[in-house]
Amino acid sequence: MSTARLHLVTDDPQPAGQEAAGAALWDVPVPLTGANTATPPFPVDVFPAWLGDMVTGVARFTATDPAMAGTLAVAVLSACAGGRLEVEPVAGWREPVNIFAAVIAGPGERKSPVHRTMTAPLFAAQSTLADAMRPRIAEAAALRDIADRQAEQAKAQAAKAIDPAKRDDAAAEAVAAAIAAEAITVPGLPRLIVDDATPEALIGLMAANGGRMAIISDEGGIFDTLAGRYSGAPNLDPYLKGHAGQPMSNERQTREGASIDKPALTVCVMAQPVVLRQFGGNAGLAGRGLPARFLFALPASMAGYRPVDTPPVPEPVTDGYRHRVHDLAATFAEWTDPAVVVLTEDAGQVRRAAAEQVEAELRPGGSLHDMREWGNKLSGATLRLAGLLHVAHHPADAWRRPIDAHRMADAVRLAEFFAAHYRAAVAAITADATTETARRVLAIVTAKGMTTLPAASCTAAATGNYPAPPT
Repeated sequence: MSTARLHLVTDDPQPAGQEAAGAALWDVPVPLTGANTATPPFPVDVFPAWLGDMVTGVARFTATDPAMAGTLAVAVLSACAGGRLEVEPVAGWREPVNIFAAVIAGPGERKSPVHRTMTAPLFAAQSTLADAMRPRIAEAAALRDIADRQAEQAKAQAAKAIDPAKRDDAAAEAVAAAIAAEAITVPGLPRLIVDDATPEALIGLMAANGGRMAIISDEGGIFDTLAGRYSGAPNLDPYLKGHAGQPMSNERQTREGASIDKPALTVCVMAQPVVLRQFGGNAGLAGRGLPARFLFALPASMAGYRPVDTPPVPEPVTDGYRHRVHDLAATFAEWTDPAVVVLTEDAGQVRRAAAEQVEAELRPGGSLHDMREWGNKLSGATLRLAGLLHVAHHPADAWRRPIDAHRMADAVRLAEFFAAHYRAAVAAITADATTETARRVLAIVTAKGMTTLPAASCTAAATGNYPAPPT
C-alpha cells in the first residue's frame, strides 16, 4: 500500500486534498500478521492433469480459492488408498498414507458445492460396491437363517432325549450345529465414506470395512463430537490410532466387541473459523495431540469479489475425474493387505534433505519451533503426501513402482503449503477478538489504498458488514 499517512475523517469527508482541520494523522499501518503467517496459494501443479484440471475447474466454477478443492482432492485420494498403501523410505519404517485435513472458511464461502462435487465419485463407488455385495448378503443371510433353524431343532431334540447316551450324542450334534451357524457371517453393505459418526460407531464401521473409513464432511459437527460437547469426554482412540495405524478395539460396542489390527482413518472437515478456535483451543484435545495430526487449509475468501457467472467444469474433466476416483476406490476396496512402495535413490535424497531441514527448523528460533507438536510429524506427513501423489500420477499401477524424485519434491512443496497454513491456523486460534477486528479493518484499508478512513466505514469493517478483499 501507499506510504501516505491515514487521516480519520467524519462521515462527510472533505474533497480529496482538503482533509478536515485537526483530523487525526496516523502513522503508516503496521501489519498485524507478520510474514511468517502469510498463506501461500495451493500448488495445484503437484497433481496430474486429470486431478489438477478438476481442482482448477471446480475453483473457477464455484469462485473459490483452489486450496478448498485441492485439500479435498488430497482427502479423496486418502479415502481411496488409505489402509491399502504404505510408504517405506528406509527399512523398518513404513508410513501409512491416510491423512487428516481441515478446510477453514466462513459461512457462505461455498464449502458445500465444492464438497459435493469432489466427493461424488466416492459415493458412486460406494454404491457400486454395495450393488455387487447385495447378492452375497442375501445368500449369506439365507444360509445363516437355515443354520440357525437347524441349530434350534438340534437343541430341542437334545433337550427331549431321555436315554443318557442318546442325550450326549444329541447334545454334541446341537453344539456342532450352533458352531456351524455362528461361523456364517452376514456381511453388511460396504462403506467408504460417512459424514459423521460417534467414536464408538466409527470403530464398528471400520471393523466392518477392512479397518478403513473416511469421514469427509462439509460441516464442523465432528469437531463438536471430538470436543465432547454432546457426550462428555470422547473416546479419541479411533482417531489417534486410526491415524497412526495402531491396533484398537472397543468391547463396549457390541457383546462380541470390535477389534482392528491396522486401522486407517481418513478425516477431512470443512468448518467455520469459530469452530477452529473451539477445536484448536480445547486443552484436552491438544494434550492428546489430535489437532497436531491435521493438515489445515485456510482458503482466501472471495466474497464480494466473485463473478456472477462462471463457466462450468468441462465435461471431459468431470468425467475423467469421476472415472479415475471411482476405479481407484473400487480397486483398493477389494484388497485385504496393503502394498508397500519404496523410494528411488534420488527420491530418498530429496526426502533426507527435507527431513534435515525440518529438524533444523524445530530448533529454537526456527520456523517450526513454536509449533513443534505439528512439526514433529511433518516428515511423516510429507511421506503420506508423497504416497498419495504417487497414486494420483500412476492410478493403474502405483503399487508396482517406486516413488520418484519428482513426486517426493512435489510432496515437500505441498507439505510447505500446509505448514504455512497450520501456522496461520494457530494464529487464528490464539488471536483475541480485538486483534481479529483490527485485521479486518487493516485488510480493507490496505487493499483499497485508503488515505482517509470514514468512521462509518471503519465501523462497517469492524462488524463484518464491509466486504473483505481476497488475500
